Amino acid sequence: MAKRLDGRLEDLGEFGLIARLTRGLPSRADVVLPAGDDTALLDLSGGKDVLLAATCDAQVEGRHFMRGAATPEEIGWKALAVNLSDIAAMGAEPLWALVSLLLPPGESVAVLDGVYAGLRTLAARYGVAIVGGNIAGTSGPLTIDITLLGRVMRARALTRAAGHPGDTLLVTGTLGAAAAGVLLAVGQPMDGAARAEIAPEMAARARAAMAAPVPRVAEGRALAASGVVTAMLDVSDGFAADLGHLCAASGVGALVEEAELPIAPAAAAVAPLYGRTPLDLALYGGEDYELLLSTRPDGARAAVETVRGAGGTARVVGRLTSDAGRIEMEAPGGERKRLDPRGWDHLRGADT
Repeated sequence: MAKRLDGRLEDLGEFGLIARLTRGLPSRADVVLPAGDDTALLDLSGGKDVLLAATCDAQVEGRHFMRGAATPEEIGWKALAVNLSDIAAMGAEPLWALVSLLLPPGESVAVLDGVYAGLRTLAARYGVAIVGGNIAGTSGPLTIDITLLGRVMRARALTRAAGHPGDTLLVTGTLGAAAAGVLLAVGQPMDGAARAEIAPEMAARARAAMAAPVPRVAEGRALAASGVVTAMLDVSDGFAADLGHLCAASGVGALVEEAELPIAPAAAAVAPLYGRTPLDLALYGGEDYELLLSTRPDGARAAVETVRGAGGTARVVGRLTSDAGRIEMEAPGGERKRLDPRGWDHLRGADT
């Protein structure tokens, strides 16, 4: 019997705990990719072409959403969006969802109607059928836990573990807007009157990125079909943290060009008023739900065009290196410094 080790969850952190709990789990021959990536990949076709992609994610009030900062419809939208982003990162097509609700005493039926309205709206956009779930009472906060299933062709399935030294590093969309939205919702400006300096359009963009992110499902599927992507994951914990996950899984390092990071205009507008830099929000803020990917050295242009054809944008931000585990960022003047792969951790909080 394994020796029991006592300790605090905060000391282990989210990913240390995942590694501990999943070590030695029973498996089967039809488990193509077990725990550790954005989704599991399961073979239901006896070695044929199609794999099942399976993921789950919970949204906890006070931790992942705030009622004063998001409508019930947005809360439901985001609960499904974060799962769709995991499916997108594998290049898969989302198909079926199961929704579990943990309800505190006195929860409003009107709020739950709104949550399900948001769920239904986003599910309809991506052709997802909500096929069941569960309801349970809790003494804790409102929690929405979703399991999402999808499918992907075996030859097109993307993981975070197949990057190679010399591969080009890209990211879709922009970074930092969701973190800017969190600052606007709960932060204290450096100057009490500073909030009035933020253009309404920038404030609206930041709030939307935080409360109702748009998963890059079409972009993920198109990239998987392009044949040029070597590794991919979604940016949920923060660009720096998720780049660290990609590097760890692939056994590589990375060099990031600071000047090429696509910082969201909303992050640039909001960050200084809260004593933060736009770069800080882009690197460590999290919840952008963009795609971070590597391509063959000759595939970067094709990847950018593929994303554009799917309705999005992508930008080259660096390359993978042979120095496993070492992530560096190069400033515009050429100076390089170590980039700490930190970001959001569900057991420790932000910027750990």
